[in-house]
Amino acid sequence: MEKQVIDIAPKLNQLQQKEFINFCKNARKATVKASIEQRMQFLTQERERVNSTYNGKKFHSYADLLFLQNLLLDLLAQDWQLVVQRDKVRVELETLEEGDRDLDQEKNKTRRRHLLARDLQLKIPSVAEFIKSMERRRLTTKGWHSIFSVMRDGIQLRNVLEEIACLESEEERVRELSKTVKPYIQFVEPDKKCEETGLYLSDIWRYFRHTWISEYKSLPGRSLSILIRDAAAPNHPVIGIAALGSSVAQQTCRDHWIGWEGKSFLDRLKNNPSAKHAVWITDMLETLLKEVYLKDFLQEKIITRSQITKPTVEVIKQLRALSQEFRQKHIDNPHKAKFTVNNNEMSWEERAQTFLFKSKRAILLADLLSIKYVLNKYNFKGDKKQLADCLEKGDFCDAIERLVRKVKSIHVGINMMDIIICGSIAPYNHLLGGKLVCMMLTSPEVVQYYNSKYKDYVSLIASSMRGKAVVRVPQLVFLGTTSLYGVGSSQYNRIHIPTGAIGGNDGGRVEYRKLGYTEGFGSFHFSGQTIKLADAVAGRENGRTRVNSIFGEGANPLLRKLKDAMEHLKLESNPILNHRNRRVVYGISLAENFSEVLLGLANKAKYHFPLSKARTRSDLIANYWTKRWLLNRITNPEILERVSGHSLAYPVTHGARVPMVAEENGLTLFDLN
Repeated sequence: MEKQVIDIAPKLNQLQQKEFINFCKNARKATVKASIEQRMQFLTQERERVNSTYNGKKFHSYADLLFLQNLLLDLLAQDWQLVVQRDKVRVELETLEEGDRDLDQEKNKTRRRHLLARDLQLKIPSVAEFIKSMERRRLTTKGWHSIFSVMRDGIQLRNVLEEIACLESEEERVRELSKTVKPYIQFVEPDKKCEETGLYLSDIWRYFRHTWISEYKSLPGRSLSILIRDAAAPNHPVIGIAALGSSVAQQTCRDHWIGWEGKSFLDRLKNNPSAKHAVWITDMLETLLKEVYLKDFLQEKIITRSQITKPTVEVIKQLRALSQEFRQKHIDNPHKAKFTVNNNEMSWEERAQTFLFKSKRAILLADLLSIKYVLNKYNFKGDKKQLADCLEKGDFCDAIERLVRKVKSIHVGINMMDIIICGSIAPYNHLLGGKLVCMMLTSPEVVQYYNSKYKDYVSLIASSMRGKAVVRVPQLVFLGTTSLYGVGSSQYNRIHIPTGAIGGNDGGRVEYRKLGYTEGFGSFHFSGQTIKLADAVAGRENGRTRVNSIFGEGANPLLRKLKDAMEHLKLESNPILNHRNRRVVYGISLAENFSEVLLGLANKAKYHFPLSKARTRSDLIANYWTKRWLLNRITNPEILERVSGHSLAYPVTHGARVPMVAEENGLTLFDLN
């Protein structure tokens, strides 16, 4: 067993330091010998108390203290222990070696961390009112409906499944099951209503999202929200929900599998130094250079055309230094670069000339010219034999690794998505509906919808870098995701679909592949209140903020704000940002040549499933799920008993209902009319 220790010695004024020490002493007293239930109850109540103490005029002067108090409550929720000795504070965490960990205990810890934030969110008045409104019957254009209209009654479903289980032949059972559960994909769009109930699709999706154990958060960047519905029952009940979001920029094991990781790409080149790869090097470098706006740099004599053709070490150094200067000017006045109503008339050239993008263009140009400098050194022209010879040179290999990273920056936001939400709701969860939702995400319907939705999408960052509108042709070829728990996800295990069964080539298959593990850093273990307060604290020195959530400032602004806030208060950020919740990383290729597309080696994706007749392909995927997973579940009496436990009879005890948070007086949020 190993003990990890973090000293908490923040920079506070004398009065706030005294309040902070008292807070820590009280928190330690309440948690040190408390049971898990008592501990979580205290953390919930204490967070509510702390955040109601300072508001209005007091907020800004107490923002630092509030941030620290919320941060420590987050750490306590992650099983850290507070220690206060002679007014010095530290937190300690005992961790086991990988082989000594109790997997069920680890999963329970993760669940507790998430549920604390989820349940606090459910107590927010606006959230509670939304849930109440969805459960209240209302008159729509389709009659009287509530969210219960799109839940399937478990008792009725069990009765049908029991009858099917008694049929003699497997062929008959499959045929009847296909009539009993008929899944289809429905994409959630703003202001679009359900044709069966008249409820807004976005409200239906959001309601069921609140049943997840994790806190509901909006999705930044590109996103798709999806419902999987059942056409076999009245009102087409919801089987499950999913959401795709912009992929994370950095994930080592995923990048290695794709070929973006430098060493793996170099191994590919060394094993097969083809003419195609040689030409790719020169073509990609020129393509990237053309995407950098240069007009102002040339006019201001920051660089000349000849220096771009034949860069020198001095020019590269100057560009790096200028990038830092421009960056600092952006920090001093960041909002000129922000996409707002006030500056939405700015041209792309004007955006390119803001200090933020001048800084980004200068550093990108320096990086690209440093690669060109090495290619010039060896007079590299894109020849196969030259490539084989140059791969023996260390600086050439380093230049190619850097080029691959630049190529990655284009494709990570265009040709791939992360599965952010994926799962089924009761009673379908007992019938392995989660596996169905996973499988439906590989459908050509999803590929086509994504490609169509973003085909005219103007890339904000790329356009600001080029000084003109940049529209990249989307081809969704890869999905990535991570498990909630470090032990993996039963939902993704053994998921594979034979391509021949869906109209593709025989012998192939689409599968969720386990690629490795995340490295344990992130922001999910911090509450929304902590992140909000980090925004108020970050960069308070000299009244400047380094992270402004502006497109182009960099990846993961939440993480950077938290880091800046901690460092401003003289806290060691890295051990706090490490959530120690190692997750399994999965990858799903949707095209045979997904790696080539993501590396820019191929312009056209060769999809595993034909894109024609996309709805039919979804039906075939659903049929495969029926045969592979559903068929075996209906013969298990225990499973059918669980299905029947989700009744829509009053009072509703259905598992797809948002869990009601108990108030201190014993009532629930939904008993208060």
